[in-house]
Amino acid sequence: MRDVSIIGVGRTEFSVENYDGMAAMTAFVPIGAEAVTKALRDVKNLEKKDIEVVYCGRSNPVTSAGQMIQHKLDMLSEGSFSVDNGVTSGESALMGAYHDIASGKRDVALAIGFEVMGPGALYIHPDGQGWKNRESDSPPLPRLYAQLARKHMDEYGTTKEQLATVAAKNRTNGALNPNAMLKEEMTADEVLNSGMVADPLTKSMCSVPASGAAAVILCESQSASYYNTQPVRLAGSAMATGKAGLGYMDSVYDPIVRAAREAYRMAGPFFSGKNADIAQVNDESSINEMVAYEALGFCDKGKSGQWVEDGVPMLGGALPVNTDGGMMSNGQPLGACGLAQIHELVLQLRGKAKGRQVDDIEYAVQYNGGSAGSGFCGGFGGRGFGAGGSYFVNVLTNQN
Repeated sequence: MRDVSIIGVGRTEFSVENYDGMAAMTAFVPIGAEAVTKALRDVKNLEKKDIEVVYCGRSNPVTSAGQMIQHKLDMLSEGSFSVDNGVTSGESALMGAYHDIASGKRDVALAIGFEVMGPGALYIHPDGQGWKNRESDSPPLPRLYAQLARKHMDEYGTTKEQLATVAAKNRTNGALNPNAMLKEEMTADEVLNSGMVADPLTKSMCSVPASGAAAVILCESQSASYYNTQPVRLAGSAMATGKAGLGYMDSVYDPIVRAAREAYRMAGPFFSGKNADIAQVNDESSINEMVAYEALGFCDKGKSGQWVEDGVPMLGGALPVNTDGGMMSNGQPLGACGLAQIHELVLQLRGKAKGRQVDDIEYAVQYNGGSAGSGFCGGFGGRGFGAGGSYFVNVLTNQN
């Protein structure tokens, strides 16, 4: 297996648009092309014809989506795969490109992630898409995450104030990110008073479905410096699927732990979460991010609340998390949000994250996972049974 490096990244700004059904079928083409164009500009000595294969990740069920974007870019002759894997569609595209290069089958590959989502796109009721279900004051996914938050509070003493501090951190970071959709800073008190969605989660503790695209260009590491003076090596890449039949809390942690274990093993025989200098993790809600701290081995299980109070994941802390504002500030276009996390970590490892740059970075960890069917864990509705979602962990490094 050859080492694989990232030589180009690009993304669009994310936004919430009220697309009708027909517009949504084609609206992804210009934003996908914009992300790829920006990624190509990030690379030197590379022409579009040098890209040997394209993987396009989206949960939007559009046939031949990747080919439509390639046609817009005049690169339709390249091989194309469309990948549908829910919120991890972008990482699934990235893994396909990674494996092609690592195996020696290809030398240069492109991964695209995109999504076109209107308000309330993760829940469809009989009258169409809407943020709120007519029969309830809160949408279904935040209700599932609220169950997890209450369980975590009961077992580990997590508080609403700690949940609010996570959200306030991300909104503060988002104010420093020119690509963020929401750029207004918030205090923890403002988060707590932003309106209840599903107790204990308030509106500002939850991410917003959005539209947008991101792209990543990869090549085998020995040639990476030819294309970019600051290549970033993809040192570990792993995916796990949630298991049926696990207990309530076990099903939350299990797939993240397994994916992290494999990605860390690929990064080095003694690598662990304690070696990470920076991270981007799923923050679909505050509790998702706090569980990720624990499952990825950044802190002990049940200790994420204290970890937050100690300021460890803040800018200036020992392990800054979601330095671009996370999904809470950027929005959550399902197919693109994972590659947007990669985009931020590549900027950080290059020292080019202006205004929010973290110093002395060697290793970065990216985690994203879940699905509309299983929510936050490996059991349908978080109850430890049924179909599980997919969970990706990637380790990036600027070391040769």
